[in-house]
Amino acid sequence: RGQYGRSFNSPVGGLYFSLLLEPVLPVEKLSLITLATGLACRNVLHQSFNLQPLIKWPNDIYLGGKKTAGILCENLSLLQNPSNRTQVIIGVGINVNNRREDFAAEIQPIITTLFEHLQRTVELESLLTLLLQAITANVARLLNESQLLLAEWQQYDLLFNKPVVHATEARTVHGIGKGISPQGLYLIQDEHGVEQRVIGGQLRPQG
Repeated sequence: RGQYGRSFNSPVGGLYFSLLLEPVLPVEKLSLITLATGLACRNVLHQSFNLQPLIKWPNDIYLGGKKTAGILCENLSLLQNPSNRTQVIIGVGINVNNRREDFAAEIQPIITTLFEHLQRTVELESLLTLLLQAITANVARLLNESQLLLAEWQQYDLLFNKPVVHATEARTVHGIGKGISPQGLYLIQDEHGVEQRVIGGQLRPQG
């Protein structure tokens, strides 16, 4: 399942998992878990395969300008979670050993897979272990190192200084991507030179 209840194409050969964490974090930092997860996944792909992934706020990993992974984080409500502990489900889907033709025709032009870049298959269980370790460690860092982590995230921002469009049901903003705020909101310098801070909605490259 993708954002807003959309389906996430998941043909055989990809790595798809959900991780349940109980992070010791103040409420205001829970929204940063998606960013911490994206950075962790980006770093594992770089360190393991010498690839150069970029991150599209808030939850996609791109290689060569095309999507190769998506992330969805959900906080469990108290009704679902009577323990009173903060519980977060982190869902990750990565196109690993798939071929582009394995996917629905309408998304083939905008996605890529690790196989396309590496020209070899990857052992999924080993990759899963590395990702679980990296995600867990990054989420723990949010307690005392959140601003350092966000500064690292900023180095791999797919949309920084690029023309972007942010759309919600209420309005659409056109402008230039300017990175993330200390609270994890995305900053856009709009057509009038005014800084807009956005959360939710859909952020994409313009054109």
